[in-house]
Amino acid sequence: MLTSDAHLEKALEEYNEKVDRLEREDNVRELLDAYINRGCILSMMGSNVSAISDFDDAIDIITDLENSGNTVDAGYFVKVYTARGELQTDSAGKDMADDYRVAASKLGQLVPGSRYFDEKATINTCLDCAGDLIDNEYPDDAMPFVEKVLSIVSERTDDVSRNYLLETLNLLGQAHMANEEDQEAYEAFSKAVVLGQGLYDAGVISDEMDLVLAYVSKGDMDERLEKKDEYFADREAAIEMMEDLRSVGGLDDEELLSSLHGEIAQAYMARGEIQKAERHLLKQVSYSLAGSTEDLGENNYAEE
Repeated sequence: MLTSDAHLEKALEEYNEKVDRLEREDNVRELLDAYINRGCILSMMGSNVSAISDFDDAIDIITDLENSGNTVDAGYFVKVYTARGELQTDSAGKDMADDYRVAASKLGQLVPGSRYFDEKATINTCLDCAGDLIDNEYPDDAMPFVEKVLSIVSERTDDVSRNYLLETLNLLGQAHMANEEDQEAYEAFSKAVVLGQGLYDAGVISDEMDLVLAYVSKGDMDERLEKKDEYFADREAAIEMMEDLRSVGGLDDEELLSSLHGEIAQAYMARGEIQKAERHLLKQVSYSLAGSTEDLGENNYAEE
């Protein structure tokens, strides 16, 4: 049985031969697909410079086709510009945002049957792009991707769509928060909490951390909007869920849990609720000590 690396090597070899043949035949439409597919393979193999070169060649073909009066499926635009944008590594994220912006301009033309994009691929690509843009401080550019997903899933009632909606509401809230649109952010996170808690209670949530993020983010907005009772309720809910995940080995971000314990402890102290503050401080200290012990063990092992 071939390993995943062997599969990629074999696929690359096949596409190298295909590109060579199509370049000789001057078969432009098939060559466009070949460049995009080979670029994606190279990207998965970590050969980013070569992948970008293939995506550049694909974009040149798209431009030539359009300049010649030919119609180009919107799926080609979205695929190649999001694939290239994901590989852009300038420190400010500007090149990535520029590519994603071109892709966003074609989102409205993506329809069932568009090249490379069924509905699931459209949703996942939009969520990934929105997350990248928000992380790199381009919240306005994230909005078309968020809105595209909302247009697909917002009215649906199946569990898969509702989980996608939860993730999308979190991204919507983060975009509003980054733009200091406090009320809009609060409303998005409030909807995410209600939706996520319903999914969790029904045992159909895809990722519990999506609900944790909703509670943490709503708590941030509670604090900003001085909704003190809601702040404590949301922080406690986030902490309880993370503690549950930790107890079954499902928590990857123990540092966040420790930080939340410390933060709410300070808030309880300021409120004069000393016993509650001490309970959370003890939890924070226990995680700090556990982390220090683990670090010490790793260092001793390294010395040996």
